Amino acid sequence: MTLFKQMALVVSFIIIIMLSGVMYINYESAKKDMITSLYETTVNNISTLTNKLGDAGQDYVLLTTIIDSEFDSGYYKLIAFTSNDGLFSYKQEDKESAEGVPAWFIEYTHIDIESITADVSSGWSISGELEITGDTAIVYKALYKMFIKLLYLFIIFVVISLLLLSIMLHFVLKPLKLVQKQAEAILNNKFVIQENEPYTTEFREVVKGMNAMVRKVEDIFSKANEAAQRNRELLYNDPVTKLFNRRYLMLKLPDLIKLENKTEGGTILFIALSSVELISKAIGNRDTDEILMKVGERLKVISKKFEDSVIARVNSTEFMLILPDCEAHEASEIANKINTKFDKTVQEYKLDSDSIFINIGLYRYKPSVSIADLLTRADSALSNAKADETANTYLYEEKDDENAMGKEQWRNIIEESISHNHFSLRFYPTLNVKSKNIEHKVMTFTIEDNSDKRYFYGDFIAPAINLGLVSKMYIVALKKLITMQHKELNGTLCSIRLSNEFIKDAGAYSELSSLFRKHAKTLKFKLFFEVSDSFAINNTQKVKSFIELFSQYGFGFGINSFTGESNDYAYLKELNPAFIKADTPFLLDQSQDSMSALQVITDSLGVDIVASAVNTSQELEKLTVLHINIVQGPITDKI
Repeated sequence: MTLFKQMALVVSFIIIIMLSGVMYINYESAKKDMITSLYETTVNNISTLTNKLGDAGQDYVLLTTIIDSEFDSGYYKLIAFTSNDGLFSYKQEDKESAEGVPAWFIEYTHIDIESITADVSSGWSISGELEITGDTAIVYKALYKMFIKLLYLFIIFVVISLLLLSIMLHFVLKPLKLVQKQAEAILNNKFVIQENEPYTTEFREVVKGMNAMVRKVEDIFSKANEAAQRNRELLYNDPVTKLFNRRYLMLKLPDLIKLENKTEGGTILFIALSSVELISKAIGNRDTDEILMKVGERLKVISKKFEDSVIARVNSTEFMLILPDCEAHEASEIANKINTKFDKTVQEYKLDSDSIFINIGLYRYKPSVSIADLLTRADSALSNAKADETANTYLYEEKDDENAMGKEQWRNIIEESISHNHFSLRFYPTLNVKSKNIEHKVMTFTIEDNSDKRYFYGDFIAPAINLGLVSKMYIVALKKLITMQHKELNGTLCSIRLSNEFIKDAGAYSELSSLFRKHAKTLKFKLFFEVSDSFAINNTQKVKSFIELFSQYGFGFGINSFTGESNDYAYLKELNPAFIKADTPFLLDQSQDSMSALQVITDSLGVDIVASAVNTSQELEKLTVLHINIVQGPITDKI
């Protein structure tokens, strides 16, 4: 029960008791006064009546008439006369209850009035005895009317008091609600400072304490963020051009060429300056650095058009530009522009264009290429560009695989699978090696059609993206996950990696919302959704809208393919993921300072670090030394 309700109940009870006491005292006082007044009236009336009866003497008819007349006045419950000689007696008594007064009220009030007796004198002799009892019906009626009025007043006073109490408590406890919101934000790893301090001393001290705690945690995050940025620059950035270096490129390449990210591969531009030493001798180190920075800036401008592009300075004279979804003819045009721009720079610094120039090797890769083949062929393209005496550009383009299925073949397979739900769901564990518990299970799906052929996710995701069928495919697979029974998921947590193309699809949000609205309440397991780190960085608001949708149904959110790409980890604070997943090579490549900074950031936000693609026990041992205990990959089959 909330503090507001507790205080409201206690104060309301006190108010009701106090008002009830006041009403009871007034009622009892009025009752006592009415009984006293009735008794005094009866005493006064008996004196008058005895005189009348004394004057009647032995005339019994007149006595009867006088008694009847007096009884009809309505002030008596009983009038009884008995002659002194016992020859005559007469009594009038009203045995009916008070009209208009409920029986329960009469029983509760229970008024007792004593009878009054007096001698009736005729001359000097006593002629008889008179007994009179006052009519309590008068008191009952008056008291009942008063009771009804007091009851109405009691209800009115109670209602008004409770309303005033509610307003007062809302005003007094308003700062406490802000404290509650601040506490809830802290539990959700959000940094909220309450600027308006409450007037109540105790609340003000609590707010000051919580603000100090939030500032401390935020300061820890900020310092760790700055340290992570510095360490990242030292590890992965070229000090002159501020571009990525070869070390980062080798970590990023696997993610760049994953089938699920690209539709038709892309193009690599391998750029080599003829000689940095000649430039330095001609114009000095400072101007040479300026030329290198201009080359880097030019490559940044070119790459803005291509999502997920990467630029790296491989060594002192070589740059590599990776452009996903870039066709060969477009890459050739880009190479010509780079050449033209560099020639102008050479002329600007009055350098010898015959000895100072650039060579560009272009490699148009397919999604299925391995890292080793990609680098070998890119290097081959650059070597051919250097060997060509007539041109300094050479294009190496992959030939289409004769055994690869065409676009229409994939269309038929995927559309058939969507129509007849040929998707088979598979679940892979993510383990906590310290507790030996399954943290969650990762869902993926395959296509198993009527021809007994099986196509893995990596086989069909690129064609599905190219054909614009990703959203339909995901909705069918997710509906199968949510609506069907999966005994292996009961009481567990299931995580689904959403394709970037699915999130970018304009209709995906409404489709997902409709699916959740219909089936979320029947789930016997918890759901988490993952998006890639680079997509979250470049589409933060889009991702936030999906996170809000997930939270409406109690679903969680995580980030995968984390490579520390961002210059600022504040986006983690904004998105507040439950976990980040990073490939093992990236985690093991971190320096001690970089890893410490990253762990401080994640600890301050309550974010778990998950190592993905863990293959060997040796990798697992190294991760354990780094205090990373949650892993996924082939190693989970051996634990």
